[in-house]
Amino acid sequence: MTSKAIISILLLLAIFIPFLTVPNANSQSGAAHTVVTVNTPPPQQCALLPLTFLAQKSQLIQGYFTTDVTVDFYILTQNDFNAFVQENTCSLPQSAYPLFILPQIGGSNNIYNVAIPTNGTYCILFVYRNNGLSQIASGYATIDLSYPQSITLTQVTTTGTNSSMMSISTTTPEFYVWSIALPLTLCISLVAVIIRRERK
Repeated sequence: MTSKAIISILLLLAIFIPFLTVPNANSQSGAAHTVVTVNTPPPQQCALLPLTFLAQKSQLIQGYFTTDVTVDFYILTQNDFNAFVQENTCSLPQSAYPLFILPQIGGSNNIYNVAIPTNGTYCILFVYRNNGLSQIASGYATIDLSYPQSITLTQVTTTGTNSSMMSISTTTPEFYVWSIALPLTLCISLVAVIIRRERK
């Protein structure tokens, strides 16, 4: 194999290796994540975990969540969330029209997907009900939520006997420059070494 062929192969590798290191879009690695914990409410009551965000008309809000208890999951307008809190019954008022709902769901990879109808403030709401049966020993539920990086979630403090919530910590994925720079630098270095040898 001639040095020109080797150089051509290395240059092709330098071009394509960075693309091989980029994560698959279907993995949702571009999403932000937040891990939240919610205290177990008293028997026959519920604990609310509301996270509000601003969104634009037609913006796609999608992601998934994992939870170690059964919860109700809603995406609501600000008005419907306010009505939910005022009702103070752990149930959505009949007048409310949730944009998205997953009732009594637990486990992992629970997917949600909704297009925002108009500019405004919206709420992702988890409702953790204590039905008086078996509860987790830790005394709190843990929820791992993925959501678009284009929105900022804000923790909301609710009032009322049926509401309680705990900490929220958010992490966003890091883009590792070295995953592209390192292979590219190695290929360019090899090309430079081959060219120097050719000149000798």
